[in-house]
Amino acid sequence: MSVRIGLVPSRRDVDTDDALERCRCALERSLGVCRVRRFSSPEHLAAAFEGDEVDLVWSSPTLALLSPALRDGVPVANAVRQGTAAYHGVLFVARTSTFPSVLALRGARAAWVSPSSAAGYLFPRIALASSGVELEGFFAEESFLGSHGAVAEAVACGDADVGATFAIFEHGDATRPLVRSGFLDDPTLPPMRVLLASAPIPADLWIATPALHAAYGGRLRRALADLCVAEPGPVMRVFGAEAYVPCERRGLEDLRRQLEDARALDLAIPP
Repeated sequence: MSVRIGLVPSRRDVDTDDALERCRCALERSLGVCRVRRFSSPEHLAAAFEGDEVDLVWSSPTLALLSPALRDGVPVANAVRQGTAAYHGVLFVARTSTFPSVLALRGARAAWVSPSSAAGYLFPRIALASSGVELEGFFAEESFLGSHGAVAEAVACGDADVGATFAIFEHGDATRPLVRSGFLDDPTLPPMRVLLASAPIPADLWIATPALHAAYGGRLRRALADLCVAEPGPVMRVFGAEAYVPCERRGLEDLRRQLEDARALDLAIPP
């Protein structure tokens, strides 16, 4: 039985593609034949999972909870970053931007990742509403670009005034220095400035089909843990992970409740 892996890369370049191939080869040594497919959006990834085109996917927790296509998937492992299995969503602008605060963004052009993206849409919107922003009609334009890298590029080149992406702060504390984000991943982009950080979000996770999980059991989690030891650089480049730990159901359920509360507040959370 081969393992068919699906993911939406945060960016596409030669170094990232090489890193992904090294990750694939390392997993193949643990699990047997592994194949990788890249998808242009989380929605395409979920559809491929539902259509039995892939059986192990790298997913945001919100996609796992909100997408009917992933409802029967088995959570395998969460990523650990800066010593924590959580991250934040942020709204950011170019450092040279004249926007001093989120309240000044009224009438701006906003770039999001996708409607199911925790850091790239949902949690920044929840944070905006918590800051007193009435979201209906707040932005002049809103667009979904499919990946964190595309959002960062849109802000960098002026196609969007503000973007949403993931952020990893030292020790998981949003008051400490920023370590990694969708705009820091590309060193060619100009400096950016964070205007708002969301509450912590459970980290991205690996989800398996029930059939794959039944066939491999604990081997999947061990293979992912071993991957971080065998190829730490490539794993960090592609997945931003230092290690993988078993999924905490409690964290996912807490997230589910927050999303339900946000839907009740009519914050455009997908059904």
